[in-house]
Amino acid sequence: MELEGMEELISAVEKMGKAGERIENKALREAGDVIQNAIVEEAPERTGTLKRSIRRSGVRTKEGMKHVQIGPGNAGWYAKFLEFGTVYTKANPFMSRGYEQSKDKAMEKISWELKKGLGLR
Repeated sequence: MELEGMEELISAVEKMGKAGERIENKALREAGDVIQNAIVEEAPERTGTLKRSIRRSGVRTKEGMKHVQIGPGNAGWYAKFLEFGTVYTKANPFMSRGYEQSKDKAMEKISWELKKGLGLR
């Protein structure tokens, strides 16, 4: 996914140093929250344990790329069986649906937060 002008925004944020890092991290966390909320909305609810277990991680860096992870915690260990199905049950890809429905909104949130941090909003 790419938004028009995203490279320029990221470049401007990187030039800011530590302040830019904080802006970038906040944007990633906010976008992660958007996706997390969408996945929670799509999650099946029998007891509510699965929905309550879905969390967003803090900002992490892997191979030079910052990211956040969203998924169930230990209490929702069975989410993989729901998402992908088993030989006995049909797949219910709630995490994939939640991500697909919210990815554009998450990218807009990143762009908005970066612009806000740069004083362009």
